[in-house]
Amino acid sequence: MLMSMGTGSFIAAQAYAADANPDDELQEIVVTSIRKSLERSIEVKRQANAIVDVISAEGVGKFPDTNVAESLSHLPGISVDHQFGEGEKISILGTDPALNRILVDGQTIASADWGGNPNDPNSRTFNYSLLSPEIIDQAEVHKSTEAYLDEGSLGGTVIIRTRKPLDLDANTLRASVGYSYNTRSEQGNPRGSLLYSWKNPANNFGVMVAGTYDKEDLSRAGIEFFGYQKGSTITSNPTVTGNGSLATATFPAGINAAYFKQTREREGLQGAIQYQPTDTIDLNLSGLFIHGNYNNFSQSRFIFPAASTGLFQSATVNNSLITSATLGNGAYTELDTNYRETSVQTARVNLAGTWTPTKDWKVYTDVGYTRAFGGKDPEYLLSFYSSTPYSFSYDGTHTSVTSADGTASMDNMATKGTGQVGGIGAQLNADSEAYGQMDVTHDINWGPITTVQAGVKYTDHMNTVRAYSSKTFSNGSTTLAQLGGSQVPSNLFDGLNASGDWLHFYTISQDAVIKYLDGLNTVYAPDYSSEYKVTEKNSAAYTQVNFAGDKYRGNVGVRYVHTADDIKYWNSPDNGATYDGVTQTSRYGRFLPSFNFAYDVSDDVIVRAGAAKVIARPRYADMAGAFSKDDTQHNASGGNPNLKPYESNNYDVSAEWYFNKDSLVSGEFFFRQISSYIVNTAVDMVLPDTTHGGTAVYSVSTPVNYSDANVKGFSAMYQTNIAYGFGVQTNYTYSIADTGTANINMPYLSRHTINFIPYYEEGPIQARVSLGWRSPYFTSIGRLDSRNMVDSYLQLDFSTTYSINEQMQVTFNASNLLDEMYYSYNNTKSAPIGYYRNGSVYSINMSYKM
Repeated sequence: MLMSMGTGSFIAAQAYAADANPDDELQEIVVTSIRKSLERSIEVKRQANAIVDVISAEGVGKFPDTNVAESLSHLPGISVDHQFGEGEKISILGTDPALNRILVDGQTIASADWGGNPNDPNSRTFNYSLLSPEIIDQAEVHKSTEAYLDEGSLGGTVIIRTRKPLDLDANTLRASVGYSYNTRSEQGNPRGSLLYSWKNPANNFGVMVAGTYDKEDLSRAGIEFFGYQKGSTITSNPTVTGNGSLATATFPAGINAAYFKQTREREGLQGAIQYQPTDTIDLNLSGLFIHGNYNNFSQSRFIFPAASTGLFQSATVNNSLITSATLGNGAYTELDTNYRETSVQTARVNLAGTWTPTKDWKVYTDVGYTRAFGGKDPEYLLSFYSSTPYSFSYDGTHTSVTSADGTASMDNMATKGTGQVGGIGAQLNADSEAYGQMDVTHDINWGPITTVQAGVKYTDHMNTVRAYSSKTFSNGSTTLAQLGGSQVPSNLFDGLNASGDWLHFYTISQDAVIKYLDGLNTVYAPDYSSEYKVTEKNSAAYTQVNFAGDKYRGNVGVRYVHTADDIKYWNSPDNGATYDGVTQTSRYGRFLPSFNFAYDVSDDVIVRAGAAKVIARPRYADMAGAFSKDDTQHNASGGNPNLKPYESNNYDVSAEWYFNKDSLVSGEFFFRQISSYIVNTAVDMVLPDTTHGGTAVYSVSTPVNYSDANVKGFSAMYQTNIAYGFGVQTNYTYSIADTGTANINMPYLSRHTINFIPYYEEGPIQARVSLGWRSPYFTSIGRLDSRNMVDSYLQLDFSTTYSINEQMQVTFNASNLLDEMYYSYNNTKSAPIGYYRNGSVYSINMSYKM
């Protein structure tokens, strides 16, 4: 479907066709209101060949969203993950976010992660939280592919269109200022943006510059479970109640009260110079720079029954789970304080040119370079310990941990008196790509054939991680009290259905962590196990024929792509004592045919069909034999240099009924016949624990290839203007997967996804409510071959705008009004992995245009 949403944000927007494809279905649209934008979107949709969803800059701003990912999630078949509150990655038609590419003006944008989530290593997607909506002209989601589009997406391709100065009026000025408040962090922060565009009287030379700034303080409270372990590892002889066998039941390896604080501060700068020296030449030089600071402080107060298997005194077994237990004197507990200075920087420079020597020929060229840096440097980790008897219980809805002597809420935990007390490390990732392409389009009149296109493209990509670790040695045991310890906020874990004195634990400030570790003896060393470098060169060529008749239109084409990967990493034959450099290569080529067809059944009904062979390459980190580790939970992710790309035959059929100029009912059926895909499975491995010293058993998530899976489903959409200023947009997507293996599903596929968006627009007032829900979804294979799942999630947002006059507007936004719980679990909901609340966000914004 093709959508162009309206808004009251401060930047006017225009949607324009892809330069490389003059027959592309997207048309120029100037959006001024919700209702007008929906009417025009219907008209554009009627002319489309492929299945494409579009949101203009007004649409992005009109939704009560923090970034583009949230706005895209309102479209059929698109969902986001909310582990850290705001959406960072999107899933299209139930596919892993890493399998959906994002292109800026048709080209890759380099991506680097902020380094705080070891379960999300470097991938080929992009962190949408870095993209401020104000700097975007248009966002397109291509669900069915065409030969001219870059390969690499299994579910769909997102193309971000930036602004062109000659499309704006001379001396265009847009400005906005705002303020946002997070209910859980209880912090407020400013936001602002400014755009200015100029062009000469001849309308052939223009310059545009735009800047954005926003800041947000996040505070996430959660209860985490560090995997599960077999009861057969318990060496004591506890009293057992309940039903089932203690030996075959499982118990949580650790239970953690997690307190995560982060300040996200982002600045963006976009510039463009456009010059048309003749009527046949159009030159565009554009640049994009985004910088974000993501400094964060994690505090983890946890028990670790897996380290005290000889101290179990009693245990209750229910449905193959040890749901409660009591451990005696000497039971191991820990507090980890972890401060990371993290930043992300993305830049792109692009020179595009269009030459139209005759009305029948067009030549498009594009060269550019993009690079990104990210990671944590430095990362401080300081641990405190105690040995105290405790009891725990959980049932999937409530978790309790209570110390027998009440010490969990006291400040007497201490560092080790000798040996390693923590460490100072870093992990830096870099991503870059140089590219060049040429496309030629020729308009012809050979019967039904209207246009022939051909093109070539070459990219040279590099993705790398460099890391170091350290051992910081004790100069004597130090307690929390000696370092100025204080209790966490009393209401921190409200709404999480948790109890016990562990929720009121003592901790220290991030400044105290830094000062204490900097004052100790620290020995630094490279962290070879985390390092890798992937160099990838892609060559592509395509040809595409566009055709049209009295009641039909479409295209057919084929794209050939060749990929050459060189993968370098370190391998240790002796559990980290020594390392050897390893280099592996991978070479493959694929022909990727595609076909799209649209037929006008009547004046009001259109049917479409599409078929294509597609590939999606593995994450860069997944191709390297390196490890990304969490030394607190003893979890890690490792690579597999022998991975093959995802491959799929995609089929789509859709139908649309336009029963009024502003009303639409549509349905789409999709089928993905996947011959090769990748699933992460967990194995236990002995790895060096660079934070605590020595080695430890880690649950390592490793990607492996599987074959022969089918994903099928349908999506339905309804939109109409009701009466008296009221209207509604709603959509529903159903999708299922058949992998042939009972324990494996396609990652990130929700069976049901629903959006319901009523709106009101009358006079100077606009208002919109956005309700989105997705059903549970599978993420990976965990310890003991468990199915790691995320529970259903409901997002409720609200936005209203009041136009003071033609130049000024005031907008109020509220997102995550329900402060929804993010809940992940192991096989069954009664065996949690972690659950969190991130708070609601309220903001007010004033915009001005001239």
